[in-house]
Amino acid sequence: MQVPTASVVRTPRRLLQRRAQLVLKSAPWRISNSRRQVKQPRPRISRRRLVLSYMLLLIGGSLCTYVAGTYAWIYAEQLKLLHRWKTQSTSALAYDETLTKLSIPRIRLRAVVLEGTSRHSLLMGPGHMAGSAVPGTSGNAVIAGHRDTFFGHIDRLRYGDDIYVLKGGKQFRYVVTGRRVVESNDLSVLRATQDGELTLITCYPMHAIGPAPRRLIVVAKLKAVT
Repeated sequence: MQVPTASVVRTPRRLLQRRAQLVLKSAPWRISNSRRQVKQPRPRISRRRLVLSYMLLLIGGSLCTYVAGTYAWIYAEQLKLLHRWKTQSTSALAYDETLTKLSIPRIRLRAVVLEGTSRHSLLMGPGHMAGSAVPGTSGNAVIAGHRDTFFGHIDRLRYGDDIYVLKGGKQFRYVVTGRRVVESNDLSVLRATQDGELTLITCYPMHAIGPAPRRLIVVAKLKAVT
């Protein structure tokens, strides 16, 4: 009598290994994916801070615009004066005695000097101090200027540098002989002299914020007239 044998179906080893790999890899993939979906809450900005920020930006922008506009107006007015001086110097008309040109090659300064040292005059250019000698003549000619505009680099002048003053169709050559820093109430720099002398004055320190307490003085002697 023959006993029927049961047939055993064997699962291939490769299939078992693949299933094991799929089960092992699915768990960390699901965990990492869930972590990526978590979003951090954004910090909320109060309405008061937002309004204050916009106000500060508006004030800062207005101040920058005002300063830029003022400097643009200053140099535009000076360019007009230089054009007027150039036109009269090349014409056959009589020279305007009120127009004097100051030229300092070392600091590349070319500016028309105005009469007086009022706030308006010093905004438009260097100012010749009333009561001091006329540039190009005997005596002490005093010219003042702001440290943040036209006289912003006169601290770079050294002994022997040339300064030219052009007035009435003549050119007066001055040579720097010294410089010093004095207090704002020191009037000795305005003293009268017998020889031709030029004194340049500006506030000091050059890069101080607010009113500067002292004055930088540059002195030059008249050497030649052409």
